[in-house]
Amino acid sequence: MQKKHPAADVRLITKAELCRRLAASEASVDRWLRSDPSFPQARRLGPGSIRWVEDEVVRFILELTHVAYEDHGFDPNGKMVMEEL
Repeated sequence: MQKKHPAADVRLITKAELCRRLAASEASVDRWLRSDPSFPQARRLGPGSIRWVEDEVVRFILELTHVAYEDHGFDPNGKMVMEEL
């Protein structure tokens, strides 16, 4: 029986895919790369070719702090709530 290489199950994603997963622009990703040490770092495959390890990106997303969002003008049932003047 042949052993699988440790990298056999590693999936790499492009910057465009990273942006899509984070719902963020390339400029935001670039800023986070420079300013947030916990942000997943890219791997260089060759000149002009970088990728991110998908599992590292998923783990980063799952470890983000959950924040409560209270928008009093939003009704989850789809009706707009107008504040009294």
